[in-house]
Amino acid sequence: MTARATEAGRRTPAEPSAAAKRPADDSRAAAPARSGGGIPVAAKRTLADDAYAELKARIMRSELAPGVKLSIDGMAKELAFSQTPIREALARLESEGLLARRPLSGYTVAPLLSADEFADLFDLRMMLEPLAARRAAERAPGAAGSGTRAAEVFAADGGDAADFPLLRDAARTPAPGAGKLAFTAADRRFHDAVAALSGSGQIAKAIRRLDAHLHLHRAYIAPESISETEAEHLAVAEAIIAQQPLAAEAAMRRHLERSQVRHAAAFTAAGAPAAPKPKRARANR
Repeated sequence: MTARATEAGRRTPAEPSAAAKRPADDSRAAAPARSGGGIPVAAKRTLADDAYAELKARIMRSELAPGVKLSIDGMAKELAFSQTPIREALARLESEGLLARRPLSGYTVAPLLSADEFADLFDLRMMLEPLAARRAAERAPGAAGSGTRAAEVFAADGGDAADFPLLRDAARTPAPGAGKLAFTAADRRFHDAVAALSGSGQIAKAIRRLDAHLHLHRAYIAPESISETEAEHLAVAEAIIAQQPLAAEAAMRRHLERSQVRHAAAFTAAGAPAAPKPKRARANR
């Protein structure tokens, strides 16, 4: 076995202590894989997944603020990982748009969106995601022109394909107390599921890329928005399950319109300067 393979396959002596550093609201769910090309399912977790989850959590909590420079060596020492999983994690975060890499400068945390970029992002989502929902409904088992592949995706958990259990499950959001990271993961899972079930790899890839730019703003979304999101997700899911392409398209469009309002408030909060700490009054002598 080569030295590189050994480094990638096990922790350095300092690494076991890193488990204590993991955030409490990180669900430690495995990186998403695909079942039959459709809804994400659990995959075996690796050290690179652990490093990715930790770095992403720090970005989401603004512990690694927009514009901050990151180095492979520095992150490896701070998180008690070897350089190989850190390098893989940084590359993965770059592919999601959360990090930027420049020659001779290394990685930096991606800046928050500008107002124009925020508007453009939702314009693009409005073109892509209703289309993905409509195509998913057209491909659902029993719909006109659908094949057996979509049925296999929905029945991947061994249930009745007519009940489409996986898409309903994917539409659920965690309880507000579960933390923003759990909400972000659940929201992305649902949109990824609809995109994958559209049958278009290019649409799915574009939607995943756009979604990454909203991660930082989700940290500012109000807790009550989580239950609103679940209701809207379920409306999309039920239209797809009912094989109603136009209804699915309209439900996704309504969800994005309301989501834009919620994210606009979060966008404003994310860009607002932190309130100064009140000065402590001096005691009278």
